[in-house]
This record gives sequence, C-alpha cells and structure tokens, in this order.
Amino acid sequence: MGLLSDNAKKRINRTFLNTLFCLSIASVCSVDAIEAPITLQNEINVTTGEGYFPYVDNNFMLGGWSRALVQQTFLTMGHELSVEILPWARGLKWTLEGKFLGTFPYVYSAERAEQFLFSKAINQVPIRMYVATDSAFKKIEQIQGKRLCIPHGYTIGQAEQRIIEQYAMTVNRAKDAIGCVGQVQRGWSDAGLTNGYIAAHKISQSKNGEAPIIIFPQELSFEPLYFLVSKTYPNAQQWIDEFNQAFATLEKSGQKQNIDELFLRAITQP
Repeated sequence: MGLLSDNAKKRINRTFLNTLFCLSIASVCSVDAIEAPITLQNEINVTTGEGYFPYVDNNFMLGGWSRALVQQTFLTMGHELSVEILPWARGLKWTLEGKFLGTFPYVYSAERAEQFLFSKAINQVPIRMYVATDSAFKKIEQIQGKRLCIPHGYTIGQAEQRIIEQYAMTVNRAKDAIGCVGQVQRGWSDAGLTNGYIAAHKISQSKNGEAPIIIFPQELSFEPLYFLVSKTYPNAQQWIDEFNQAFATLEKSGQKQNIDELFLRAITQP
C-alpha cells in the first residue's frame, strides 16, 4: 500500500501542475492563485501512448508537452483528468468503443475523421528528413525521386503527403521508426522522416556510439496533433466544443504560449 491515497496523489499532482504553470507565467499568478482550491467536477478518463518525445513521454517533464496541454485544458473545463497509458492501437480502439472520453495526440486522416471528432490543434510537429551518415546525398535537393521509409501503422498525414509529392518519393515500410533507421543505414531506403525536436544521436546509435544518420536542417513542414473523441461517445460534439473553448481560453490568456515556451526551453537544454 502506498503512503498516499489516490485522492491525495491527485491533489498533489494538480497543485504541482498549477504551481509549475504559475511559475512559468509569474506575472499573472499570485501566491493566492496557486494555493486557491479548484472546484472540479467528475473525473474524466482519457488515454495516450508512450515514447513520442516531446509530446507524450513519461521520462519528460509532466509526461510530455501534449499531455500537459490536455491536462491544463481539462482543468480549465473544471475536470480532474485520469490519463491511462496504453499501446497506441489499443488506446485508439478502446476510445472508438467508448471506454475513454478521448485520446491524444494524433494526426488528422480522412479515415480517422469518419469515426472521430478532432479538436483544435494542440501541438505542431516540425518534420525533417534524414539520410545515412555515409550517404551520397549531402543536400536535400538530391533526394528527388528517391525511396522514403515510413513505419508500418504510421498514418501518413497531410504534411508527410506533401513532402512525398514534392520530392516524388516512393514509400518503403519498416516495422517501426528504428527499423526505418536500419533501412536507411543499409541502403534499402534512401531517407526517413523524423520529429524535428529529436537529435540524431537520440534516435539510434551505431556500435561505436556515433549517430548512424544525418538530419537535414530544413523544417519541411509542420504536422498538427489533435485530441480525438469518438463520434459515438455520448455528447461527443459538446465535449469537443467545450475542449476547444477551454483551449482557446489558454491561448487568449497567454497560458498556452508560456507552457509552450516552458517545454521548448526544456527540449533545447543540453
């Protein structure tokens, strides 16, 4: 048995979250505001995945950038939030089946839009391209007409599709993101795409400890990430509307900008 009850843990987590955000926007938060109790309604259950730095990552601040924004949005709505971490496919499936109010963060696709409602964009993912360290391609312009590796199960969003079309690339698939690095390293694919916030040495390392890839500096596009609610969930449209309204409140008050800056500083720290 733990030292703290679940309710006590929730109060501590909520106080910590509010305090951290107040510290990031000290000009508009007073001590009284930090200590003032928040009147919350019933607990809301949502799900997300893991290992998508910096957006959802248990080893990163507050569990990730998207998680912090979603949690603060629901606090603004007046709801306590319970976030369950599941394998991505299972979390999406169970959200579709109504076991969770929503899930995040996901890119838009026409196929998903048939089953889910999408919130306002909560984050933007900068997309960059990488090649093998020993690749003959030294400039991104040389990638025209070459082979691009994308992991199986990864939805090709509108931003990625524009890149594929712009560079007239053919798509190869690998098991996962690390598999794509391996394909590029072995010459089975010519390039891959990566989240622009991740350094090359953090994606994968060769046996001598060096990064096996080089990431081109150009940010080719930005892919929005969203909070999703199944269309069959009770009052689904109302939930999305209230989420968007609360998120707009964060934007208007400057809280979102300050949260974003807080995470950007953490990301760029050596």
